[in-house]
Amino acid sequence: MNKVLKTSALLSTALILGSTLAPITADAAKYKTINWTEGADLGTMDPSKSTAAVDFDALQATGDGLYRNDKSNKPALALAESVENSDDGLSYTFKLRSGLKWSNGDALTAHDFVYGWQRTNDPKTASQYAYLFSGVKNADAIQSGEEKDLSTLGVNAVDDTTLEVTLEKPMPQLESVLTMAPFYPQNQKFVEKSGKKYGTAAKYTLSSGPFILKGWTGSNNKYSLVKNDKYYDAKVVKTPKVVVETIKDQNTGYNLYKSGKVDFTNLSPDQVKASKKNKAYKVIPQALTFYMEFNEKKVKALANTKIRQALSYAIDRKTLSDKILTGTATPATTFTSTKLAQDPNTGKDFAKAAEVKGAIAYDKAKAKKLFKEGMKEVGEKKLKLQMVTDDTDAAKRSAQFLQSQMEKLDGLDIDVKVVPFKQRLALSQDKKFDLVITAWGADYGDPSTFLDLYTKDSSFNNGSWDNAEYNKLMSAAKTTDVNDEKKRYDDYKQAEQIIDKEVGVAPLYYRSYATLFRTSVKGVVTNPAGAPYDWKWAYKN
Repeated sequence: MNKVLKTSALLSTALILGSTLAPITADAAKYKTINWTEGADLGTMDPSKSTAAVDFDALQATGDGLYRNDKSNKPALALAESVENSDDGLSYTFKLRSGLKWSNGDALTAHDFVYGWQRTNDPKTASQYAYLFSGVKNADAIQSGEEKDLSTLGVNAVDDTTLEVTLEKPMPQLESVLTMAPFYPQNQKFVEKSGKKYGTAAKYTLSSGPFILKGWTGSNNKYSLVKNDKYYDAKVVKTPKVVVETIKDQNTGYNLYKSGKVDFTNLSPDQVKASKKNKAYKVIPQALTFYMEFNEKKVKALANTKIRQALSYAIDRKTLSDKILTGTATPATTFTSTKLAQDPNTGKDFAKAAEVKGAIAYDKAKAKKLFKEGMKEVGEKKLKLQMVTDDTDAAKRSAQFLQSQMEKLDGLDIDVKVVPFKQRLALSQDKKFDLVITAWGADYGDPSTFLDLYTKDSSFNNGSWDNAEYNKLMSAAKTTDVNDEKKRYDDYKQAEQIIDKEVGVAPLYYRSYATLFRTSVKGVVTNPAGAPYDWKWAYKN
């Protein structure tokens, strides 16, 4: 994906649903409204604070950056029309397109990028995605509080259309991360006028992208994305409107699809069986892993490696995938998902190359043995844990299955707490859980998009797992080995094997989407990494 530094190793390219033979210009009046569904409510439209796929879908619809992934899932210049970089790869000069506008008519300039980047890196913003800026000059120092002056961040507006970016170390993933919402421009006047309400409702959002958000109050489950005529590339945006509705119950989504009220829905296992011969049935691949996270700070027993290993070995992932999540899941044997990147040392899918046989597996006898030993080591005879999960059908089915599996361990009692997606994120971030079932979808085609999450100081390390050798390897991948792809991937491989053997988290399954996707809807780009869906080129006949 990185056109400046090298070609990406992303294995699973973008899937364009429908014909790509589109005219150069588009008259939105000729096309119908697309009715879409998401499985969770929109959480925030603040590009500095978003962490969820549903938010990134909406932010990608309403925003644009220096780059945007094209129809082939490769970064292409977007708000920038050209870029020059220094021989040492540490300095980039972007020239913005002339006449760029925000949806309210304000001029969009290089200063908006400077403000947006500084705001994301400001510790006061508490952006969980600020870590992606590591490598940009002074980003780490600003985030840690060591450097107080935001203006020292390696981004500078030379004039309204010229942006300079300075790195303190090479960033192989730079071009890919520049497509992401945390790197979008932000209108300082609008943000400061909105204050704490920025990004919390449609009226507190401002668009730099193909669509404008309408009808979102911050708590409702239905909103619209309306074509933004001030978007620089509005000529290619065909659809006048995308209506998005949260559908947590798959039976409801299925019935709405069958009645013609929605054009897209995810399917339950039973619906998959009934839909496989339907022309609208599509399986959409994702570089995404579902896993169980352990709160080692809150629950002393979960800091014991043997107890974590026991809980993992107690889970029959094949049954979970084949029987509980039919059509959408493959048993996970690594934390980093398959379909993400190719290991340059082996030529294989990185996840397959890094797998430690038997580390993430089902072994009932081993689970009982390790649990008994671990409990003895922590001086406990009984352990009661609460497992937090989302309130979707698939999440509830999975949690019930996991509960039944782990409770086969003598002395273990699991209580399931079902909460809305937004609340589950909050509980995770606040570290108010024992066990939590969560997921991570790749942001870009490099194993670091997964492995960076569990370094000691990562803002996403909600369970507080810590391994010195793991941290050392991930540091080497960013510093001494950053320019040697084979060494960098060997660092990643060793780190992957540590987190899997130690069960820093318990990978459960790699997920794809089994869907019904109306054939009259064309041009939706689905990405295995980053925001799952891009409607920029979509239309409905």
